[in-house]
Formats: sequence, C-alpha cells, structure tokens
Amino acid sequence: MSISIETAIHTLTRHKNIQNIEVYNQFINWLKGEFDLYLMEELDGLKVYYPNGLFSVILFSKNEKDFSIEIKIMSKTLKTANQMAAKIETIYCHLNKVISINKFKLSRL
Repeated sequence: MSISIETAIHTLTRHKNIQNIEVYNQFINWLKGEFDLYLMEELDGLKVYYPNGLFSVILFSKNEKDFSIEIKIMSKTLKTANQMAAKIETIYCHLNKVISINKFKLSRL
C-alpha cells in the first residue's frame, strides 16, 4: 500500500509593461529591499521564497519597443497568493509614481 499526499499549489501570473530595462532593474532592486529577510535567487530574474510559496519576476519580452515582465506567484493557499500579489502590485505602482514624478521634475528644469 502506498500513500501519497498531493498539495494544491495556487499560481498567479501577471504581465506588466515597463518603459525600459532600467525600470526593470529598479523594480527588482525594490523587491530585494522589501523581501530582504527571505531566501532569494538571482539567476534568471528574481525568485523569492517565502513561507508556503515563492514568487518570481523575469524580463518576459526584451523587444526594444515592448518591454514586459512576468510576475509569477506560487503559494499553498490562495489567500497568501493574493496577499503577496497585493504587496508586489503596491511596490510596482509606487515605483511608477516615483518615476512619473522624477520625469516631471526633470522636464521642468
């Protein structure tokens, strides 16, 4: 007799358009700062292991006119996956606001 336990893994995948490679690098840097207490891998993009799951951010499209990133969240519970998605989304939105403000300040000089 064999017993196997299979756990359900909830996966959320989102694609975001970015302006250029510098925005991607800055986003990765901000994520590393926010989740600095968790185990990370930086081989192909960024992979962060948190309790009961992980998320990864990779440069999905390197086309000069269409840069995009893929954010993939894998978690044992849907609640945790949604909470992590909300955290990452908040960081992404804040980064975009900072970039917009900086562009506005530079254009006024």
